[in-house]
Amino acid sequence: MELRLLTTESERTIFLSHLNQARAEHGTSFRENSQFRLANRQRLDCSRLYGLFQNVTALADTMIAGIAMHDLRSFPQSCSEPDLSHLPADRVVECSDHWSLSNGAGMLVWAGLAVPMRLLGIRAVLAYLAAGEGTCAHAGFYELMGFVPAGPVIPHPFVEDTRGEKLLVQPVIVEGDALDKGVKELSKACTEYSDDARIFHLKNFIRPLMRRASLRSTLLNGVTLASLSENRAAA
Repeated sequence: MELRLLTTESERTIFLSHLNQARAEHGTSFRENSQFRLANRQRLDCSRLYGLFQNVTALADTMIAGIAMHDLRSFPQSCSEPDLSHLPADRVVECSDHWSLSNGAGMLVWAGLAVPMRLLGIRAVLAYLAAGEGTCAHAGFYELMGFVPAGPVIPHPFVEDTRGEKLLVQPVIVEGDALDKGVKELSKACTEYSDDARIFHLKNFIRPLMRRASLRSTLLNGVTLASLSENRAAA
């Protein structure tokens, strides 16, 4: 498996196209807010977009998962909460637009992302999970990685629900020892990366887990980062 930092306009366009496809296939009940589309695209322009591929020869349009990440110096956090002004803006990242077209691929994206986070000296990771009717299906995985709620449920300016109203989201954050532990464990999936830190080769530690009845139910029923590490060793 290979995680790539997407640098060309065509790669980034494919990322957005596949993001919309994933939302449609998973029956997601939210979409980009048309009134704030320009601001959202500015955010994405300031973001690092990462795409996951089956192998090193895979073409851009075969991308199977992806995620966006920007530090708060490059672009402010999407919502006013939580207050992270006590941390250096370039050491805090917001992760968003996490999508997958293949079971387990979304988790591999996070495993690959652990290495650039370590190289960049990231001290806190912020995310906004859908709340209410659009509750995030991956909330259990974020909890597994050490994310905790960071303030009340708030409306997200860049995303709207099926009624055209701003989507309610729960801010979550991981920092400190929890972040260090997560990065340490997940980065073990990376076997090597390029000198310019644009390409990351990953062990597919998801396949053994997928042989079980359900990856999501497994994660929600007690899998730990340490046990994931053991599965990687067995793969």
